[in-house]
Amino acid sequence: MKTQVSAFLAMALMASGAWAQTTSQTKASVEEATSVQGFRISLLRPHLDAKSKADYKGNHIEESLKIDSTIGLALGYAKLPVRELGWTTNLAMMEFTAEDEKVNFVRADGNLAYAFNGLFNMKGGLNAQKYISGRGVKDFGVGIGFQAGVGFQVNRNFGLEIGYTDMNSSGRTPVYQVSTDREIDRADMAVKLSGIEIGLNATF
Repeated sequence: MKTQVSAFLAMALMASGAWAQTTSQTKASVEEATSVQGFRISLLRPHLDAKSKADYKGNHIEESLKIDSTIGLALGYAKLPVRELGWTTNLAMMEFTAEDEKVNFVRADGNLAYAFNGLFNMKGGLNAQKYISGRGVKDFGVGIGFQAGVGFQVNRNFGLEIGYTDMNSSGRTPVYQVSTDREIDRADMAVKLSGIEIGLNATF
């Protein structure tokens, strides 16, 4: 009887050890399968507000600009391991329309990220932005801003992000003579773009 009990206990220990190993392997394979890593293409749809501040000959002028539409395309890389610190980076080309004029700029961003599971993740980081076209802003220097958001992965390749972005630029902007539309001077100006941004991501 004692021998049978010992054999039973030995078999039970072996079975529990095998089950634990199988469970560990299954958990690891599930986490590996749901982790996201690879090059990323993103379609961006920001909903931005613009505010400008200008100083000219002792006069301080602030105004809000209406942005009719904004769209962007980004190329980047994402590494989002499950329950570990990850990161993302992107280089985006963006365009918006303000007062019937199209303005183009490029933005580079880098983020620290954390994936709670294979479905949900969050990120936050800094961005650098430079206007490449647009009357009054194309000569601005590189501006620094930030962004933060949450993401939802449909699967390893496709996901959706929504977050808040803030972009700041400043420089010397032309001052035009009203009657001739001729540049007569320059003024110090700062422009802030901020708002909600939605992104559709494809990671490969």
